[in-house]
Amino acid sequence: MKKSKVFVVTIISLLLIGVFALPGSAQSPVTAEVDRNRLSTDEVLVLKVTIDSTAGQASQPALPALDGFEILGSSSGTQISIVNGDMNMQATYSYSLHPTEAGQLMINPVSVQIDGQLYSTQPIMIEVSQGTGQVQPAPNQGIPSMPGFPTRPNFPNIPGFPNLNNLFPTMPGMPSNQVNPGNTAPPMDPADAPTELVGQPFFIEALVDNPNPYQGEQVLYTFRFYQAENLFDQPEYQSPSFTGFWSEERSEDQVDYTTEAAGRAYRVTELQTVLFPTGVGEVTIEPATLTIPGDFFSRGMALQTQPITMNVRPLPDNAPANFQGAVGQFDIQAQADTAETKVNETVTLHVTLRGVGNMNNLADPLWSEGPEWRAFDSKATVNTHFTDGVFGGVRSYERLLVPTQAGDLLLPAIVFSYFNPETESYETTSSEPILISVLGDVAAGVAPATPNGSAGATVSAAVTIPAVPELRPNKPASELGRSSGAPLTGNRAYWLLWVLPLILIAGHFGWRAYRQQRLEMADVRRSRGAAKKAKQSLRTARKQQTADTNELAGRILTGYLEEKLNQPVTGQTQTRLATILLQKGVEPALTERVQNCLMLSEMGRYAPSGVNSNNGDLLNETEQVINDLEQSL
Repeated sequence: MKKSKVFVVTIISLLLIGVFALPGSAQSPVTAEVDRNRLSTDEVLVLKVTIDSTAGQASQPALPALDGFEILGSSSGTQISIVNGDMNMQATYSYSLHPTEAGQLMINPVSVQIDGQLYSTQPIMIEVSQGTGQVQPAPNQGIPSMPGFPTRPNFPNIPGFPNLNNLFPTMPGMPSNQVNPGNTAPPMDPADAPTELVGQPFFIEALVDNPNPYQGEQVLYTFRFYQAENLFDQPEYQSPSFTGFWSEERSEDQVDYTTEAAGRAYRVTELQTVLFPTGVGEVTIEPATLTIPGDFFSRGMALQTQPITMNVRPLPDNAPANFQGAVGQFDIQAQADTAETKVNETVTLHVTLRGVGNMNNLADPLWSEGPEWRAFDSKATVNTHFTDGVFGGVRSYERLLVPTQAGDLLLPAIVFSYFNPETESYETTSSEPILISVLGDVAAGVAPATPNGSAGATVSAAVTIPAVPELRPNKPASELGRSSGAPLTGNRAYWLLWVLPLILIAGHFGWRAYRQQRLEMADVRRSRGAAKKAKQSLRTARKQQTADTNELAGRILTGYLEEKLNQPVTGQTQTRLATILLQKGVEPALTERVQNCLMLSEMGRYAPSGVNSNNGDLLNETEQVINDLEQSL
């Protein structure tokens, strides 16, 4: 009987030694694989990271620096399987990578944290050959659908986009990529679908209709969202800041249609923004982002468009004298409310400026009434419209004009100059001149100005003018310059207010430094007290004399190392632990003693009851090892 127990212990020891000698033999809960190891620069590689969710709470994969690759898109999903009552969950992250150079490229390990423990995948070597420059689409790596779940189309509710989810009831058996059957918009030509769209469940892109406009010329920015699968919550759209442009988002003019790519139906939602560049030279439109929330079966994702670089051309130098920066096509008209009036009675001039261009930011026309008119300006009324992708509208003015002399007075034509980007030339439009017949004499007390600045003729007393109340005299300058009190700079509170922000800033940085020092000192205190804590635990283990004393010795030594080194040790292989100790300056002999203590502790866990008779020896050896480590660390 005794020989059999010794045989069992020997077998277990050999198995444990084999496990420690092969640290890579344990299956990691995180794996990474690619769909191919050889490709050209014309092709797209799919990197798939799989996480065993049953191992604990896992973070999203932390991708390394992908030298030689650019990320075209990503997707994620969760697979659930139940076998004999045991549920297994796997989270899958897929990344479409396009190689940007030829040669031997390395995909470094991908890191994932599971319940605070860091796991890394194996590096992957990729051989890339030089291609022709035509990028081929990636294979389909979309989120797998769940069989047996009836679905309906679930359209995004992006701000400015109408919510279409309430238009269609849930219909059992409807496929997840079913598109809107009531959509009357013409489908998109499949040839116009972006190459990167193939294989993606969701995709966004942004483009402009004119990458080389003139300053002030309209540019139409279009954002497109391609959707092939259902959404269970509303995505969040963040438009670019459009720095260097005057912009107006046309959310009410969104367009919805369908397209097909690689045999897969996509619903496309467009949101357009009208831009007018305000400067010249190279201007970059920042990427737009769309955040898609996750659900029970999949994780969320954040999509981002590519930045757009435009070259804005300056306007030609041969501009007319009355040009004020208008770009587009315009027409101006003017009309008076009457053709006959009297001196000092008002005439209302209605001016209408129609056209296409930045109607909200146009300068007013240059008014050209002569000195025989007194004019009162009014604020322009602007009505805009967006038709067939062109922004335009009407600016309306009402000018009150008062004639100061009798006779047939002429309202000259109103001239408006603009730059036409279609003809690439300056053009001028003008209204028709208007003749107004003014009756009566100049009012008494009013001396209309003449072109040479002299007073006009004596006016008739028959026309009465309301008396103007007498103005009060101005205050003497000496009275205005008096001060009612001492200067502000002589007040101590004034200087205290200047010093107070400096005190607050210094206090803020001082508090941050204090907190950082506290955190650093906490690690130092924990490291210094590790030996004392471990020895106290060893004394308690000696008093208890339980069957799992060997296991307690291993736990105490592991806990001491974690607090002393300020890094996790549990779960590390023997080889990895030895490497850490050697890097910290521990002698190889002492490192080997640490490994022996841990290995004996593991053997004690699996040995049959009554076999271990050296519990006290292992506790003593553990204490001696800790004492020696205190001298080295």
